[in-house]
Amino acid sequence: MVLLSHSSYDGATSTKKEIMKLKKDIYMNDEGLCKESAEGMPKGWRKGKLLARAGQEMNDAEYKALKFVEAKAKAPKENKSK
Repeated sequence: MVLLSHSSYDGATSTKKEIMKLKKDIYMNDEGLCKESAEGMPKGWRKGKLLARAGQEMNDAEYKALKFVEAKAKAPKENKSK
């Protein structure tokens, strides 16, 4: 049996407002990194686990907690025309 206080119940309802609808599928690889893809398994990945399908609802806090793969910034090329 779980007892909920008024404050813990209030917290559950306030996060309900932050639910978003996913536009793409979310996959996770073996290292724990996540990536969104609209065309099945993300390119360059051999293995992956489907976490959520497009159209599903996900709490905004859960979405932000996922470790998304971000493109690495490239170093600027040296200007050799001088």
